[in-house]
Amino acid sequence: MEPTNNCTYWPKYPAFDPMRVLLIRLFFINDFQIEFVSVGFYHARDYLPLVEYGVLRWGGGPKTLILSDEQVDALAETLPTLREVVCSGEAGRRCKGAEFRLDVTRSRRTSRLYFDSQFISQTLHDIDYLSRMISIVQQQLRNYIVALQDVLLYVTATLPSVTYVEPAPETSKNIHFPHLYEDLISFV
Repeated sequence: MEPTNNCTYWPKYPAFDPMRVLLIRLFFINDFQIEFVSVGFYHARDYLPLVEYGVLRWGGGPKTLILSDEQVDALAETLPTLREVVCSGEAGRRCKGAEFRLDVTRSRRTSRLYFDSQFISQTLHDIDYLSRMISIVQQQLRNYIVALQDVLLYVTATLPSVTYVEPAPETSKNIHFPHLYEDLISFV
């Protein structure tokens, strides 16, 4: 599926393997570990650092949305408003912000957070937890964006190699290159 200007939704059976994400950092949003946010370098997107926001569904596989850094920043700015809407408990109340829309449902004071036309259901607890951790996700994404050139150079040097490639001394200290090497050779 081609990316849209808003966000990218990966269907149940994408054309590529979404597990091929380099240096993925995973953050769970709830105690059941079924809602998550992850940051990683996406092989299928020219190793761009992106954030995946998703939920694991029983029997249906994961439902994930891939967000760019601008979309993550917009989500962070929208979260306080989302919390206010859910707390009000007014069924059918909507709020819009950037590329996100939130609809409060009648049952169990849950909400549906829409990205473009796709949504993920959230409780107030989920929104609160995401609000507390979004700055950590943003910082990890920023670290990856700064290190992107070093990662691309390392990938280019490592893929044709059959042995571990030592990174240049001036490369980013935010990247654990032995782990990156292990991720890369597991693709082959």
